[in-house]
Amino acid sequence: MSLALAVAVVLAFSYFFYRARQKNRPEVARESTPPLDAFIAEALEQELAGPVLGLRGASTEERKPLAKTLRNEPDADVVSKIEEKVKSVELEFVRYAHESDAEVTVRVRYENGEKGETSKRLPWNDVPEAIRSDFDRKGGSRVFRTWTFPWQRVQVL
Repeated sequence: MSLALAVAVVLAFSYFFYRARQKNRPEVARESTPPLDAFIAEALEQELAGPVLGLRGASTEERKPLAKTLRNEPDADVVSKIEEKVKSVELEFVRYAHESDAEVTVRVRYENGEKGETSKRLPWNDVPEAIRSDFDRKGGSRVFRTWTFPWQRVQVL
């Protein structure tokens, strides 16, 4: 009986300790949203088809391996070509005074010095929490982020 009581006390203590730690952890602001992710994948699919895969004016079917790779289903050949040609991908968020949306630009810089970019306006609610927080905290009209491809991201368990 006393062993069961001791186990119950240890379990209860562990539960309350765990809950207390969870409450004290700062909440991580999200760096992305589904609409932003969709725009980035679409912009990169259009941008990279020509310079990386040599498929200027490619059909949706021809871009399918690239599309899958950008949506976290990597194709080894496509990843190799992207890694060889793309130096970096940057995001620029611009918030205009008295407007209820933000302009997002996906800027690709290539190893050969060239660059490509695509822009779109997103409703303010589709802008990630972390970006909105940066605008509020810094008071500026521009926020920048480096974007990484899905296969480059470290998965933390």
